[in-house]
Amino acid sequence: MNLENKKVVIVGFGKTGLAVANFLLNKKVNVFITDKEATKEKIENLKKLNGKIEVEFGKHSSSFLKGTDLIVISPGVDERVLPEIVLEEKIPVVSEIELSYSFSPSKKIIAITGTNGKTTTTLMAGNLLKFAYQPYVVCGNIGNPFISEIEKITKDTYIIIEVSSFQLEKIRNFKPYIGVILNIADDHFDRYANFNEYIRSKEKIFINKEENDWAVLNGDDKNCINIGKKIKGNKIFFGFSKNFDVYFKNNSIYYNNEKIVNFDKTNLIGKGNIYNTMAIVSIGKICNIKNEIIEESLVNFTPPSHRMEKVRQINGITFINDSKATNPHAVENALECLPDGKVILLMGGLDKELPFKQLRNIIEKKVKLLVLFGKAKDKIENELKIKKIPVRKFDNLEDAVDFSYKNSEKGDIVLLSPGCASFDQFKNYEERGNVYKRKVSNLL
Repeated sequence: MNLENKKVVIVGFGKTGLAVANFLLNKKVNVFITDKEATKEKIENLKKLNGKIEVEFGKHSSSFLKGTDLIVISPGVDERVLPEIVLEEKIPVVSEIELSYSFSPSKKIIAITGTNGKTTTTLMAGNLLKFAYQPYVVCGNIGNPFISEIEKITKDTYIIIEVSSFQLEKIRNFKPYIGVILNIADDHFDRYANFNEYIRSKEKIFINKEENDWAVLNGDDKNCINIGKKIKGNKIFFGFSKNFDVYFKNNSIYYNNEKIVNFDKTNLIGKGNIYNTMAIVSIGKICNIKNEIIEESLVNFTPPSHRMEKVRQINGITFINDSKATNPHAVENALECLPDGKVILLMGGLDKELPFKQLRNIIEKKVKLLVLFGKAKDKIENELKIKKIPVRKFDNLEDAVDFSYKNSEKGDIVLLSPGCASFDQFKNYEERGNVYKRKVSNLL
């Protein structure tokens, strides 16, 4: 793609927008930036640019976009906010991963998406390639944009990229060699009109799939099965049935009846992480990595914070931080592999307009005390209609933790798995998880 002296408008000036701007400036592109918010961070980002640009804050105006050759839209920006001139002048709109793909010297892309588990699985894939002594980069929705890694990439580099539905919305030619969908469950109803629209954005990961490319799909997820039916060529399904290529049995992961790793040997917990591990085994087999190397990479993997993270044990009570669980499906995954009737569950935060009622059965089976906090506490209580266990509500997380500890006993598990966004009281899920961990430490 030759964009020299072309007018390219970047919509959204966060981390991704900054990386795109600097990359394009180095390619002698005429860069324009438009963003509806002029935050302190974005003003500071202007000082980090490697050249001159034109900026518009506070709106996306038609006059600013007139004569544009290409729009690169940041994942946090909904395309529907753009003015009609985009359609009138037929200005192409692409995502950052599409732009990066066009410039990347390597097409050995392993793209991982799903409602839950993306970040953990992406990091696990990076660890796998590290143990296999293969050149690789890890990038995408995980925190460092694909475009910021281009200069490090050679034609032999594996590009392991976490991709969100937002990033997939505006791809054209982006095509992973291995595309992975871990699961699809209710999420982002604040962005999508309905669940089918969300599914369509996820399945775009395979829109350009060719016969020699691979699809790795969760065989226990009906949405993934339906997507798999549409795909031609190479496919691997993973799940809890021996009918799948990769499956879980007797606490171990198997590939075609060949044992790869005992899950107990890893540092991972939770049903979601079992699925993540099966996805990694699938990737390893596609890349012809030896079984012992796959096993070694999994056993030596340290999971990221805020995802079924064991914080500490106090007086025989185990505290787990699963602050990244920002939707009901993630809460269900967290509870699945915990003992019945031993969990004190902390849920709450900012409602994402997702239904909670499907959690009633598993909560009444696994949980002995449900502790709700934050803005969504009343909605969660009203939708769940819990009858078999006590429910208590608090305005903030700290008071919820205090109450949970005082009402727990040896052998209990105090689990923070909010099922909601964090923005009612916290900057992000990381801050929420760190507050929880500090509070737990203070209980000593």
